[in-house]
Amino acid sequence: MKKSFLALLFCFQLSFSQNVDHLHAVLKQLNLKENQVNLDLFTQKVLPYDKDKSVLVIPKYDINEQDDEGHYYFVLDAYIVVIDNATEKIICKSIEHNAWTSDALVLTGISIDTGLYLLNKTTRAFGIRVDYNGSSKPNPFGETNLSLYIIDKGSLKQVLKNYKISHSNGEWDTNCAGEFEETNSSFDMDKVQKNNFSNIIVKTKIVKTVSTPTKDDCISKDTIKNETSKLVFNGKEYK
Repeated sequence: MKKSFLALLFCFQLSFSQNVDHLHAVLKQLNLKENQVNLDLFTQKVLPYDKDKSVLVIPKYDINEQDDEGHYYFVLDAYIVVIDNATEKIICKSIEHNAWTSDALVLTGISIDTGLYLLNKTTRAFGIRVDYNGSSKPNPFGETNLSLYIIDKGSLKQVLKNYKISHSNGEWDTNCAGEFEETNSSFDMDKVQKNNFSNIIVKTKIVKTVSTPTKDDCISKDTIKNETSKLVFNGKEYK
């Protein structure tokens, strides 16, 4: 039991060390310091379809402030970096200044999405998801934005920017009575192409919920609606 625990601890420490080493090596190439980065939101992932490469999302502070009540306000530059895992050298990168803001809507998470975004026979995109949540209990709010990137001739290009892939909001009395709406979308690649990239079929499920108090309970009723729309590549990005 003790040996198993020590082996597990060693593997964890090794994995953590490798993650930190990747970040340090990349920051050095970018001429950035660790204290310039929001480490809580930093993330990285090996590309499952090209395991020699990893994607790093480095949120660099442009503004980082805290008010007298302890609320944080920050603006982040988005450094999206693809590296060679063996050498840790940067292959390509995308830098967007003032990309993300956390204020009344709190930026709570950034993740790398390696779903099957096959834009054509030879081009697969990866996604960056950015999560926001509101801080009001009687008026809950949540949103996730999805951006897609491709590696093209040694450059990293954004082909979809901040698509609202999920959204939720509502208003209630914090006990029972209220109305809520939740929207979730998924992408399917179409057989039809425009400008050499497949159209993206967007399937969206919208759930509206009404909650009503009764004498001894709280009754919720859902109304579900499904919608389908399309994103088309205009030669530069999907719209």
